[in-house]
Amino acid sequence: MRTLSKVALAVASSVVALATAVARPAHAAPMDPTPDRLFLNPPNLPSGWDCQKIAANPNGFVMAHPLRAGGAVPSCQANNAGWANMMSELGYAIAPSAFHPARTTGFGGFALSLEASYAHINADATDKNGVQYWHQGTQGQTQPNGSFGTSNETPDSLLQIYSLKARKGLPFGFEIAGVLGYVANTTLWLGGADLHWAILEGYRTGVLGYLPDMSVGAGVRTMSGQSSFYLTTVGIDAQISKPITLADAAVLTPYVGAQRLMIYANSTNVNLAPNTDALSTCGYGGVNQMTGGPICRNGTYGNADFNNQTVFQKQTFYRWRGIAGLTYRYELLYLGGQWAMDMEDPGAENSIVTGARQWTLSVEAGVFF
Repeated sequence: MRTLSKVALAVASSVVALATAVARPAHAAPMDPTPDRLFLNPPNLPSGWDCQKIAANPNGFVMAHPLRAGGAVPSCQANNAGWANMMSELGYAIAPSAFHPARTTGFGGFALSLEASYAHINADATDKNGVQYWHQGTQGQTQPNGSFGTSNETPDSLLQIYSLKARKGLPFGFEIAGVLGYVANTTLWLGGADLHWAILEGYRTGVLGYLPDMSVGAGVRTMSGQSSFYLTTVGIDAQISKPITLADAAVLTPYVGAQRLMIYANSTNVNLAPNTDALSTCGYGGVNQMTGGPICRNGTYGNADFNNQTVFQKQTFYRWRGIAGLTYRYELLYLGGQWAMDMEDPGAENSIVTGARQWTLSVEAGVFF
């Protein structure tokens, strides 16, 4: 009876924590990504003008600088460097944690836990264009009138990811896991799965019994809750660990490992002048049946804001990180802690990335049976 009570309490706690996250209002949050703010002004604009002002009043710009326009109204340019830095760091934060020793739960074994990860991001760093990408690329605090500002003055330096994780042992030393979580202070969700193979599992005596456990594994995490981009991180890891039995009732297991991360970021269509309604500026009157373009009643240059629709460059990032952790199991209760950190500067393999190394601290609590 006591055992069943422990299981029920742990499962109930995990479900309540996740249900609380689901019940949050669906409006924007301070750390929600806003890629449409990651724009650059075209060079050599006349004094007093920027691409946002031009988008809102293209005819006024042409009237004030008819020769400067040269038949085309300047539009905002995509800050691909800022986009890349933010996606690289966000992809690192949601990466598969590989939060387990080399040994699996065992054939028929099962573990259910709540995992909390705190990933460092370079909140005040600048990209190659001198733009603070986390300041410009996230929503920011709500203003007194209920609206959001044009930048985030105080972005979080830690991204908090809370996940519900289930692990199931399989024959031949394999283990699968499923993960569902969310990123605190945002409306972002993540989901994924892991596959883990313990190469030497099952040896307890003889020469092989003295060797540490060894494993290889792979995992994937993908993000939802944001329509302007798709972000997926794949991790491939290798680990060694050695369980230490304490008083025949508890097991302490330290482990170390390395993980290869591959981060895939794809942009959808983004409006780099989000505060301007292109249809209103155009004076939209329908579709031109000859060209397929919009009919604009507000003059020749009324359709200029449509040129602010763009797609950021597709990015793939490669990163190495080291892992060290410790788990503790007593009867059914399971606790763990893990530290993961970049083994090299992110820019070593990704020339567009300028931010410093990142690290992640993770803790876990659950049941093991």
